[in-house]
Parts: sequence; structure tokens; C-alpha cells
Amino acid sequence: TSASTAAEAPKEEAGITYIKSPMVGTFYRSASPESKPFTDEGGKVVENSVVCIIEAMKIMNEIQAETKGTVVEILVENGQPVEYGQRLFKIKQ
Repeated sequence: TSASTAAEAPKEEAGITYIKSPMVGTFYRSASPESKPFTDEGGKVVENSVVCIIEAMKIMNEIQAETKGTVVEILVENGQPVEYGQRLFKIKQ
């Protein structure tokens, strides 16, 4: 039914975009355990700014923002496994 389909797809919000994981791996908010996070909730991001690292097959992959805006919410905990396409950051443009 159309009601169950609508419930499965997250509702889009005006002016809101998401940074999604381009791969399966482990999410890290900073370059090392001693480093400050790349960004925090309320922080500003610009296109191509690094927002996190995803470790896949022992390779650290820097993930960049594809838009500019403010981080409204970080949707993943540091060290948590992530899936391809999983939402990582909620951004208000």
C-alpha cells in the first residue's frame, strides 16, 4: 500500500540536506583519538571541507561536505559501523 511505502522513506525537509556515507566502514569524527572532531553540531561546513573519516579495509577515507551549511545533527556515534548510503550528518543550508 502507499501508506507503508511512505513510512519507509524518510520525509524530506525544506532547506535540509544529508551527508551520506559513500562506503561501508567505521565512522570517525576526528583524524585520531587525540584530535578535535572535524565538525560539531552547530558547526559550519563548506563544500569540500572534511567532516569525518570512514575506515574501510584499513584505509582512512576523508569524507567531504558536498554543500555549505550548518550541522544540525550528527546521526552516527564515533567508532560506529556505517553502511553505504547511510545518513551521517543533517545539514541546514
